[in-house]
Amino acid sequence: MPDTGHTFEAYLKRATTPLLVLQMLSEQPMYPYQIMQEVNKRSGGVYKMPLLYTVMDRLQQQGFVYESKKEISESNRVRNYYALTEAGGIHLQKLKEQYSQFTSIINEILFPSDK
Repeated sequence: MPDTGHTFEAYLKRATTPLLVLQMLSEQPMYPYQIMQEVNKRSGGVYKMPLLYTVMDRLQQQGFVYESKKEISESNRVRNYYALTEAGGIHLQKLKEQYSQFTSIINEILFPSDK
């Protein structure tokens, strides 16, 4: 079978990145690189996020996040901070419920408990 570049890990990240972004923003406003660093740190370096520009744009267009402020860093880079909207908080809860349900079912299929 030819390698299409679409690995299980790539598909999983594509599906879970918005969930993780919303979770990080539910804790505090952040800029995209900060989100990437925090997820990398919390996962022990296992979950390396892709660039978040398209994800942030999509979440903003969907009304789940908004640009809360801009800041100039010490290296003269503009940092756009994003925050969660009320709709984003509601969407995050739905995603977390779906994620929990699906992972529970998949884990039970893959790793059945002895009955």
